[in-house]
Amino acid sequence: MKKNVKLIISIIAIIFVGIFTACGGVDSTNKKSNGGTTPTGTNTKKALNVSIYLDLSDRLEREMSPSQSERDIEIVMYMAAIVKSHAVSQKIVPSTDRIKVFFYPSPNDSKINLLSQDLELDLGKAQPSEKKKLLNEFEAKFESSLSQIYETTLAQKNWIGSDIWGFFKKQVDTYCIKEEARNIIVILTDGYIFDTNNKQIDGDNYSYILPQTLQNPKSGLIVSRQGLKNLEVLMLEVNPYDPKHQDQMESIITNWFQGMEIQNSYVGMTDQPSNTKLIIDKFMK
Repeated sequence: MKKNVKLIISIIAIIFVGIFTACGGVDSTNKKSNGGTTPTGTNTKKALNVSIYLDLSDRLEREMSPSQSERDIEIVMYMAAIVKSHAVSQKIVPSTDRIKVFFYPSPNDSKINLLSQDLELDLGKAQPSEKKKLLNEFEAKFESSLSQIYETTLAQKNWIGSDIWGFFKKQVDTYCIKEEARNIIVILTDGYIFDTNNKQIDGDNYSYILPQTLQNPKSGLIVSRQGLKNLEVLMLEVNPYDPKHQDQMESIITNWFQGMEIQNSYVGMTDQPSNTKLIIDKFMK
């Protein structure tokens, strides 16, 4: 009789464990706290399609510690680590994750354009046998090429500006959106948007943000398109010359994103890299 009781208890225990496991059980994947120094990655099963737009303008000359170029590079490398972690979690071979760093408009410099060719990892286009090797090597290439690009840009002082408004109107679909992927664009800029060849005004709304336009409390950005529901935008390192313009600049840009039907966006002021990483982690969850 005792043997039968033990058998019945064992069967019940096995059934209970099976039900508990099927319902999810204990999630052990999120137990480790990274303290803002190691990427948490993302829980999405979709491929990550991360685009990083660098503003190569005179913002790089602003005095700060760490320097603006150091902050930019650290953010890019942190995003690269997130993509790598996600690809590993997908077992690498089936991963189609992608990360690309670019500028718009493109610099009129052959050296920078050549270096920028190393600033893309696209596992969707790679052969299965190549993926692990590419994943292990791309971070070093990214860091080396970025360092040289910033050094060249600072030495030349040939500031090309940043036509973020024109990019979203004409190019963002081609550059940054893939079907069946989590599409994220990270923009590193001080928040001033301007291109001398793309100046439009519609009442209190403009195709640019300058200190002069921020003098107008009603100023905004012209919404020239919609249909960007499949894109998430993280704008970092925003740094208006007058701190009193922070809230206004953030509001103008956020309203512009919402007008284009972007459903997940964040505008963050410049900060120490450790704090910026916390923002990135929260955004990527």
